Amino acid sequence: MHYRNLWLTLGILYSIFILLVSLLRMPDINIHISHTDKITHFLMYFILVGWFIQLYQNWTKRLLILLGAILLGLLIEYLQGMTSYRSFDYADEVANSIGALCAFLLASTFFDSILERMDAWIYENKSK
Repeated sequence: MHYRNLWLTLGILYSIFILLVSLLRMPDINIHISHTDKITHFLMYFILVGWFIQLYQNWTKRLLILLGAILLGLLIEYLQGMTSYRSFDYADEVANSIGALCAFLLASTFFDSILERMDAWIYENKSK
C-alpha cells in the first residue's frame, strides 16, 4: 500500500470517534426502527475491525485486532456505567462483539482488499 499511514491514521481517528460518541452526552434521537441502537453498535465495530484487518495480513495481528475491539467495547460499556447519563448494557457489548467477529470472519474474502484497491486506484489516478 502506498498510503498505509493514511489508512492507519484514519482508523485511529475512527477509534477515537467511537470512544467520543460512546462517552459524550448525546441528544435523544427518536428513530422508530426496531433495534436501531444494536444495529449501530454492530456496524461501528464491524467497520472498526474491518478497517484494521485490511492493514495487517498476519492472522495473529488480526486476532489481536479482534480481541482489542471487543475489549474496547467492554471498556466503553464499563465507562458508560460510571456516568450519570449512560448505562452499562450487555446487549450493546454483544452487538459490538458480533460486529467485530463478522468483520474478522470476512477477512479471507474480497473484504480484506477494499482499502488496498482504493489505495491503488488513488495512487494510479493522482497524477492524471
